[in-house]
Amino acid sequence: MSTFSPEGSVDRRRFLFGLAGVSAALASPTGRTANARLAAKEYFLARMATEHIPGLAVAVIRGGELVWSQGFGWANIEKRIPMTPDTIQNIASVSKTFAATAAMQLFEAGRLKLDDDVNRHLGFVVEHPVHRSTPITIRQLLTHESSIEDGPAYALSYACSDPELSLEQWLRAYLVPSGRFYDAKRNFHPWSPGQGFSYNNVAYGLLGHIVECASGMSFEDYCQKNIFQPFGMTETSWYLKGIDRARHSIPYSWVSDGKVRGPTWGGLPPSVIGDPNAATHINDDYAANCLYNHPNFPDGFLRTSVNQLVRYAQAYLGKTGRGESTLLRADTIARMFREASGEKGRVFGLCWNAVRQPGRALLWGHGGSDPGINSNLRLRFEDSVAAIVLMNGNIGRPSGVPAPLEFAEYLVDRSHEF
Repeated sequence: MSTFSPEGSVDRRRFLFGLAGVSAALASPTGRTANARLAAKEYFLARMATEHIPGLAVAVIRGGELVWSQGFGWANIEKRIPMTPDTIQNIASVSKTFAATAAMQLFEAGRLKLDDDVNRHLGFVVEHPVHRSTPITIRQLLTHESSIEDGPAYALSYACSDPELSLEQWLRAYLVPSGRFYDAKRNFHPWSPGQGFSYNNVAYGLLGHIVECASGMSFEDYCQKNIFQPFGMTETSWYLKGIDRARHSIPYSWVSDGKVRGPTWGGLPPSVIGDPNAATHINDDYAANCLYNHPNFPDGFLRTSVNQLVRYAQAYLGKTGRGESTLLRADTIARMFREASGEKGRVFGLCWNAVRQPGRALLWGHGGSDPGINSNLRLRFEDSVAAIVLMNGNIGRPSGVPAPLEFAEYLVDRSHEF
């Protein structure tokens, strides 16, 4: 972990003034649309101030078409670089939907089946240390029922820049008994595969490697060829080396009374990830994380922007890509958004999920949380509406409906006004 320095502090009044002055909309609206966008701007600016969010970018799709995208606040406080819908950042666990999409493309191609034992596709054996006779299946990876757990080695593998270990190397080290990260008690739950539910990151790295094995391509190359390029996501990559770092936001962790706000993975709080060879700086109340990655990257480390994600959401809503390619068949998408697992009011299909709320229909999508990052993507298929929210700060509420989901719900509920 890093130490903090007060150097480079930012006056709060100047910071909030900056928030109000750096937003950018698609076009100059009139009438009800103008009022709706103004109300949304006021709503987000107020929430950003109270929730300590440095930068926020949003988009609204209605009828399958982009109707509004806007940025607020700062992508980089120190350099006064505004957050825009084209600012690139890590999207945390929204990334999992891309791993699921890739796997379901291979399912459609007949290269894998949902109830396949994962070992059918791997060059090493993965089994529960106690329930060895019960196979872990691809479906269980998708629905968080695999019994794999995020042990301490998961949190300790966050690091600045791109990973030195390959996806396969890290998974072998974590899941194979002879591996240096293997821990039978902390890398697995005590229950048998398929007999419990626990949200898990490592499972999606394993899913990404199964995509590699089934396709004969690296996971990055598979996604570039079959998801990013066909749908015009030309500024999207799993690796920092594949994007323009100058256009990447800084992930900021809020610091108050010496406590850093951030998520906890594997029992450890990687709240601020810093380069050990450089001093971590703090701006007013914000500690700047480095641009980090992870060897298990398919679970949450995709680099993209709001406007790039618009193309992805449109593909799920039925818009074809270049060469009239489709992302997935309609029946496959319907299968993914069908309730399969969950707990405590959280409903999961195949990766995609929703939160049960009194008086509200399920709003499917996915959220993400990492040090200095929150994200949310929601889809409403009946009227081809979608909302996207990216922020370079982590709200990290311990319970209740996450604020990023609240933001996305706000946009979906008012989509007809934009």
